[in-house]
Amino acid sequence: MKLSPIFKKDEITSVRRFILPTLITIVNGSLAMLVLMNLFYVTKSARATGEISYVNFLRIYYIAAFTELLLILLIAPALTASSISGERERKTLGLLLTTQLDPWDIVIGKMLGALSTLLLLVATSVPILATVYIYGGITLLQVAGYFSMLMISSVFCTSIGIMASSFISTTAAATAVAYVIIFLSYFGMMSVVYFRESLGISDARLVIVSTLLFLAVSVFMLYISKRHITPHRRRIRQ
Repeated sequence: MKLSPIFKKDEITSVRRFILPTLITIVNGSLAMLVLMNLFYVTKSARATGEISYVNFLRIYYIAAFTELLLILLIAPALTASSISGERERKTLGLLLTTQLDPWDIVIGKMLGALSTLLLLVATSVPILATVYIYGGITLLQVAGYFSMLMISSVFCTSIGIMASSFISTTAAATAVAYVIIFLSYFGMMSVVYFRESLGISDARLVIVSTLLFLAVSVFMLYISKRHITPHRRRIRQ
């Protein structure tokens, strides 16, 4: 399979900077501190009462899982909102479109470059969240389902960032619009999750429908991003 030249360029550029290792250190360090602080609280309570509450171990999972999801929502727009608008600001988008690269190559390459960073953050946090599985209270299937949800969220958020970047000329405005769309989308999803019982929606149906909806919307946003940056040929009047 031939990789996109845009993706190769972004990968080479990212590994030569200190942003990626710094980001991984901050994210995983924050998650590790949360887990260690909760473990210290559980140990202190066990010494005082002589009982081990497994509910506290489950609380570790909820806190760390919510924190990582929030970090994905915050990091994804910062990585992708400048993908197209940055090329416009540097006056290089027109040059890219005059090469043999298809607009799909540009859009997919930018998305893969951001996804590689986000998925690396997700993969390196597996040992931290897996500590809950060691102590019990959560199954391996639930851990796998959560990481699948993180990957789908990464695809969805990067697609929003690329769409905002393709329609808006400046990076700052594209970033702001991407944040607004992402948090409104997840606020709506959380509202549906909270009222799912009153709406008569089962958990299995909610997971399947939300997964398919997020993936379909992501593909649609990438498509309209590609259409928007594609040069329109003018008809020559005879």
